Amino acid sequence: MKLTSTHLTVTAAQAKTIFPSYIVHSNRMIEENEIDGATLLGLSERMCERIFPKINDQVRFMAILSTLKAKEKNISLLHDEEPDVPENPTAGCFQLRFPQFLVRSLNNKDPDLKSHQRNKLKNALIQALYDTLSVQTMYPTHTQYVDLMRTLLMQYPFLREKYGSGYDALLESLRNKFKKERIPLISNSEVAKMRKKFSLPNGGRKLRAESEGSDPSVKKIRATLEMHDGEADGEDEHSIQHHKEAMKKEALKQTPNYDLIINGMVKTQKYRANFIQEHSTAAVLEEFPYLRHPFLILEDVKLISKVDVEKRIVTNFAKMSQKIVDKAPKSALKDKCLAGLDASETEEERRGQIVNTAVLLLPSVFKEDPQQLFVIDKDPVFPTPTVVLTGCRDENPLQSEAITVKMDNEEILLDDGSVDISLALAVTFCLYHIFQVQYPKNLRKTVSFLETFVFEMKGSVPIAVQRFYNSL
Repeated sequence: MKLTSTHLTVTAAQAKTIFPSYIVHSNRMIEENEIDGATLLGLSERMCERIFPKINDQVRFMAILSTLKAKEKNISLLHDEEPDVPENPTAGCFQLRFPQFLVRSLNNKDPDLKSHQRNKLKNALIQALYDTLSVQTMYPTHTQYVDLMRTLLMQYPFLREKYGSGYDALLESLRNKFKKERIPLISNSEVAKMRKKFSLPNGGRKLRAESEGSDPSVKKIRATLEMHDGEADGEDEHSIQHHKEAMKKEALKQTPNYDLIINGMVKTQKYRANFIQEHSTAAVLEEFPYLRHPFLILEDVKLISKVDVEKRIVTNFAKMSQKIVDKAPKSALKDKCLAGLDASETEEERRGQIVNTAVLLLPSVFKEDPQQLFVIDKDPVFPTPTVVLTGCRDENPLQSEAITVKMDNEEILLDDGSVDISLALAVTFCLYHIFQVQYPKNLRKTVSFLETFVFEMKGSVPIAVQRFYNSL
């Protein structure tokens, strides 16, 4: 290696005199990491920690390196070999300089570079991108991140992801890399400045306001509803009251007229949304008892979001159920469900039970709390909508005697023998929208998967959810 400028030349022999112990004891690390002249001048404090184990060595090396950088602002780097830069450099503001082994893998389109799992090559790519960007700043802006990603994809198009912007997963990994690398840099002036800024009592990024009070009931959100065409046209307080009474009377009949109730639902949609927002679950059920009927719950969500939830479960979720079951991690629950599948008497029954099994195992796929979605032979742990399975033979949820849905300690859905686990899931999901309930933090990935890929209601999802869907 040889560093050359108009004023100074540093040869390998001279380097040993400048760094008497560092170069000698670090030759192996230098060779393994393929540190050339460009890399040397770009070494950061965090990078030096991996080369020099002793703090004393780190401090002395960084002091000398800082002096060289100050004297050699116009240094040009010469190598025995051609520098590891793209064959057709892009017009972006970044020049990619990667280790030779990584360049070879990129040119060969090594599949490990696109793997969803961590591996040596993926780690090396993230490290190289970090090294490129950290020379400029430890707090890259969104524009800098995007410019770097676009430069990378222009040179290596095969890295483009099949979803989103084409680099969402890679960008997320790089952001996390920067966060991790900044943690120990207490002496870095830029990091210290940003920490001071964001630790001010009234400064920095604002936290999302938390709901006031400690009410154990479900937390509701203000939802902007897409009202049914012509909703509430010509309606006033007296007509709304008339519709409410007619709906209530009809819902309490043994065989209610669904058409009459749905007509009332259309006429009172905006009124009901406001009433639900301001009253408890018990009060809402008292005022609108039709919300205990599965069919009418599903119809209510059609009015709100124009989505047929039950149909989407049949057409979308059923198709991916077997793969969800296959990819779910091993557990006692999975073993019991598989035993229940084996006990199916007909192929039609087995297909239905596969869908039910996929519902029960979906939270485990995202490492989320299944009790946020369902409980077996006990009361719900949380106030949010929860499927309750009771009378399970041999503790097998596929062999339950009764299925219901509870929220705020209220039994919403009464099982008339026609409710299975997949229908209970549909009702549970609908209740979140009808009652404008916030999704539980430990179930957001599961619900996001259902919203986007099953019910086709939402466009963006967490990266982990997108990756899982792509694997199906």
